[in-house]
Amino acid sequence: MSAETSLYRRHRPQAFDQVVGQEHVVRTLRNAVERDRVHHAYLFVGSRGTGKTSVAKILARSLNCVDGPTLNPCGKCESCVSIAAGTSLDVIEMDAASNRSVDDIRELRERVGYAPATGRWKVYILDEAHMLTREAWNAFLKTLEEPPPSTVFILATTEPHKVMATIVDRCQRFDFQRPSLEQIAEVIGRVATAEGIEISDGAIAAIARAAAGSFRDALGTLDQLVSYGGKDVDTDDVLAVLGVADAELILSAADAIAAGNGRAALEASERLARSGRDVTQFARDLLAHLRQLIVIRTVGEVPDAFTVTAAEPERLRAQAESMTDLGLGRAVDTLSAALSAIREGDEPRMTVELALLRAARPQLDPSKEALAERLERLERVTAVGASAPTPAAEAGGPPDAFASEASEPLGGGGETGDEPVAQAVAVEGLDLERMVRAWPAVLDQVREGGSELLSHVLAAARPVAVNLEAAVLEVGFPASAAFNKRKAEAADARDRFAEAVKAIVGQRLRPVYVLLEGDEVEIPAEARLSEEELIELVRSEFDAEEYVAEPEDGEAEAKEMNG
Repeated sequence: MSAETSLYRRHRPQAFDQVVGQEHVVRTLRNAVERDRVHHAYLFVGSRGTGKTSVAKILARSLNCVDGPTLNPCGKCESCVSIAAGTSLDVIEMDAASNRSVDDIRELRERVGYAPATGRWKVYILDEAHMLTREAWNAFLKTLEEPPPSTVFILATTEPHKVMATIVDRCQRFDFQRPSLEQIAEVIGRVATAEGIEISDGAIAAIARAAAGSFRDALGTLDQLVSYGGKDVDTDDVLAVLGVADAELILSAADAIAAGNGRAALEASERLARSGRDVTQFARDLLAHLRQLIVIRTVGEVPDAFTVTAAEPERLRAQAESMTDLGLGRAVDTLSAALSAIREGDEPRMTVELALLRAARPQLDPSKEALAERLERLERVTAVGASAPTPAAEAGGPPDAFASEASEPLGGGGETGDEPVAQAVAVEGLDLERMVRAWPAVLDQVREGGSELLSHVLAAARPVAVNLEAAVLEVGFPASAAFNKRKAEAADARDRFAEAVKAIVGQRLRPVYVLLEGDEVEIPAEARLSEEELIELVRSEFDAEEYVAEPEDGEAEAKEMNG
């Protein structure tokens, strides 16, 4: 491996069809070259490492190749080779961070007047263009507005708001998108194959996460890893070099937040500390993961790009379903505030641990958002008739009813060894009336099948329509039980329910759940909380004390007289 050339420079895309993730830019520039409509000034906007300079050089090669203008530069002629090496007299790269004065721009203006030396076009690539002074911009404005023939200016910047509006108006602007984890992983895998590097999928995923949307950083990390341990790279090498948290630790922390388990959250932090990895990077990774869960809850499915995080789609989906929108939003706000505090100088481990505790236990957070989440939790428990949590739960297993709910997939459970409830209704005579009569047996079958929680969820519902031709059973929930409906709609819960219906009526019916406006369903007594259980639930969730009013003086005297 060459000591002089980095992997990023050696594997820079050399033609438009090798560019990953910037299809809108590539398509427009290809059309411009093909139709001889190349503009005299372009503004490339995007975060670092997204390919701005690489695309600028591809455009220069396409214009100056011996076969050009062409969409497929040969890569062998003098022009192509010199542009790739950065030695071309016709492609001038300038760093505006160190060449930002009026004198630097005046020198540039003098050079612009000369014709191309060997190629057809002169291409000026001005990197970090926003660093130019206002005086330098004013000196450059006339040249940019009326350049000599066959001259192209490409201004690249990460901060377009700092570029003068009069300059922006004279350029065609292209916004380079931050690449997805999947796209970064694709490039890492391709380069590793070309270099003969053996790298595990977990290592690729960890590098992609740490790259924060930069192809250059990803390949720089791969270069560093090869120097560290040779051409056989595994996940442990990545974690050792970068100090990033592995996916399992991130998932465990998110599980603890979902379950409201403060102890588990602190245990995740302790494992992180023992590993010696960067706690701030862990917080960033966890924040990115929580954002993924918000997306999953919003769109109702796991985008393909998220699977590169080394978590199975089903686990991501289950974790998203185990959390609420309110809880996720509060956790994101809490971690974001912690990262801001660390940037201000707060001690990282203590700050992140406190953030994890507040995210997992809203009782520790005095904000109104935390209070709203505690009220929502209380409503969820009363809606499904769950048992009240006890303060002792924090010392051992899950701290409250929500922990067991999150740890058990809805409709899950296992074989109980019990015999299924006998079939109650013949399918030939099945209609809504008979389905309503069979409903208690269906709930019993769900419970006997190993899902006590699902039976509580369905206790708030009732059958509202049967369509044997379409094999559909419509089940209605009252408007106040929207949470129950959402839980029943989980994929494995649907399967468990459909199997229970088949065991009772003899035909598998696909459940369709609806909300019944203005309709309430009487919840069976066994699914309700007693007054004592409800009091205990409130006491535990809100760290409350029962208040017994003192009798008025007159009442106290009357009681004494009456003995």
